Amino acid sequence: MPYAIINKIRMHYEVAGAGDPVLLINGLSAPAANWVLQVKALSPHFQAITFDNRGVGETDLPPEPVYTTAQMADDAAALLRQLKISRAHVVGASMGGTIAQELALRHPRLVRSLVLACSWAQADARFLHTIEAWMSLAYRVPVEERYRYLLYPWLFSPEFFSRKENVEAAFQRALAYPHQTKAEALERQARGLLAWNGTRVKRLSTIRVPTLVLVGRDDILTPAHFSRALAKLIRRARLTVLPGGHGFFIEHADLFNRAVLRFLRSVRSK
Repeated sequence: MPYAIINKIRMHYEVAGAGDPVLLINGLSAPAANWVLQVKALSPHFQAITFDNRGVGETDLPPEPVYTTAQMADDAAALLRQLKISRAHVVGASMGGTIAQELALRHPRLVRSLVLACSWAQADARFLHTIEAWMSLAYRVPVEERYRYLLYPWLFSPEFFSRKENVEAAFQRALAYPHQTKAEALERQARGLLAWNGTRVKRLSTIRVPTLVLVGRDDILTPAHFSRALAKLIRRARLTVLPGGHGFFIEHADLFNRAVLRFLRSVRSK
């Protein structure tokens, strides 16, 4: 498995396929392995690059108390430069979408287009309270219960929960991953996320690249109105609402992947 020294930490990354590069950035506490269905769909047409954000998966867990969004965007930029990629399409989900926005603001020459999935520019008080609850309970709840009872109710739609085999399959896949996220990593990423919230609203209009904003119709963590507001702030953004909850790119991976591929091909053809 490839590793690189990025901003003084060892970062794990993977590259699959060939063609125009697509960098996929995952959300709070989530490892790059969660992009498996997207990599499978993208890699026959593009070079798909995934990586574990600092603290997560096989990337180092540095000791500082906060991993800022700017810091994680700089990590992503440094990885692209390490791979000698001058410009990439960038796909970010949830917190990964905030990192993608920050990447486009801090390193605009590296970004060819943006896909911002289940993300936001300014979240509301309920969202912030939920993240604070996850931070607190991560230390007290065993990892199995963290998935099943703390995270999953916010991630998946009623339709997904109506079939118990869906939940069990997702649960078993999550537990099978050998590099479980430590509570410290969740807290440090979350502190950066909370500090970033709402701070870039006035600057997003400076993003000039084509942007697709995607959201799940049944998302209760980052509801559709977050994405509508985000799409209005970015001049070249368009919004698409798909079935599913916050984890709609897992629930309805085929629909999500088709929407992303269609968008990336439209950018490539220009």
